[in-house]
Amino acid sequence: MTSCEPQAALPSVNGNASQVVKLRIWLWPGSGLERLVKKYMADHPGVDVEIVSFQFDDVLPGLMTSLATKADTPDLVLLEASQLNQVKRFQNEFFNLYDYGDERVHYLDWKWRQAESKDGGFLFAMPVDIGPVALAYRRDLFQMAGLPVEREEVADSLTNWEQLEQAGLEIKKKTGAYLIDNLANVFMSYLNQFDGHYLTPMDHELDPHVKEAWDQAIRFHKLGLNAGLPSQSSAWASAAVNGKFAVVLAPSWLHGAFKKVAPSTAGVWDLARAPGLPSNWSGTCLAVPRTSRNPHAAYELAQWLTAPAQQLDSFIGSGNFPPTPESYSTREFLEVRDAFFHDAPVGQIYSYTALRYKAAYNDFEYEGIERMIKEGLRRVESEGADPEHTWEDIIRRFKQINTGG
Repeated sequence: MTSCEPQAALPSVNGNASQVVKLRIWLWPGSGLERLVKKYMADHPGVDVEIVSFQFDDVLPGLMTSLATKADTPDLVLLEASQLNQVKRFQNEFFNLYDYGDERVHYLDWKWRQAESKDGGFLFAMPVDIGPVALAYRRDLFQMAGLPVEREEVADSLTNWEQLEQAGLEIKKKTGAYLIDNLANVFMSYLNQFDGHYLTPMDHELDPHVKEAWDQAIRFHKLGLNAGLPSQSSAWASAAVNGKFAVVLAPSWLHGAFKKVAPSTAGVWDLARAPGLPSNWSGTCLAVPRTSRNPHAAYELAQWLTAPAQQLDSFIGSGNFPPTPESYSTREFLEVRDAFFHDAPVGQIYSYTALRYKAAYNDFEYEGIERMIKEGLRRVESEGADPEHTWEDIIRRFKQINTGG
């Protein structure tokens, strides 16, 4: 019967309220997906999606609790890259999305690989966005310091970290302003040039690039180039308004913070390619837990939300940077300019980095070591802690954790 009348097998098409497919998606505030979810429901009247809002730090604990108790479970959950790594050891708690489709042709290879199992046979999640890093800089402070001001000239003159350091010394000398906002941003941007790995793949020792990133951040601090202000804090916002620091190593998702906390600086900031190798900081994806009541419908929603057309829509509407390179060549993408950043062609700048970024597979739970390092950097810049002793303490604690001590 249904082969003759296929619509009978699709209750959503008939619009029968008693047969509406109900889905629950967990998001955090500012994800930018809420508008698209509502559009999906408008276009699919047979699907009712409940949006549950979690604070970022509560998503993973809440998910693990729901998987253990089988209560209040989501059909879809938004996970950041480090969170995804933490759940990869619970593969049996998630649906393999390869059972429903394979859309990898549309995505950056490195981003798609992040969402897979180590052997490549299991797809945990659909890629939502990425965080390529650019250099946000204050045109006024660069001009006062006698440095190039136009974005292409800035990019050409600041191709490496040594050149950025020299520019910072000139800015400090001529304007009194610090070069950077905080050490954590330097550390993360530097480390993420090299896959962002904290541990070596074979022996799980600390990757040498971690110490390099630490040393680069500490060098800026010792040279007096660091304002020591946590990103998005009230002090950071005040300093951004008052020109206390000249640059921010800015992943694409940081744009919203600039506009929210320092709206009066619109047009003062500009964007250029960041120094060093291409870097990417974080990114998100959508996973379907095994407890989902409607995994196929959940996958269809995830696939739609992350398809190139919606990725482009989300970038234009919310600033989420797409991991779908076919979006980068569209007229709409190329024409996106951000008035806050002096009409910078944000799509062109960030896609330059996204297309050149290289990342190996990573499934390590690095949140603990990353937290220790960021806390150590905070102590150095705000409490005057000795950098060498602080690093030694980090290594000691890391070895305890790594050996189960």
